[in-house]
Amino acid sequence: MIGIIRNDFQDALVNEHVLDGLIAADKIVAFQRSNAWAVIGRDSVRKENIFYQDQERRKIIYGNDFSMR
Repeated sequence: MIGIIRNDFQDALVNEHVLDGLIAADKIVAFQRSNAWAVIGRDSVRKENIFYQDQERRKIIYGNDFSMR
């Protein structure tokens, strides 16, 4: 479990697997690392599982046709 401070400045404990989602959703102001508190916007934080939200530009290939026509 990881200690967090929510946007309303209440502290809570969350499972590690939800931390990235809380950071991405801007739901917390800080979380506890092994050696100190990390403050969102001040300290470097990981950004995993961020979904690309622009137009898809990769060519879609159907079947065994791998030629770039």
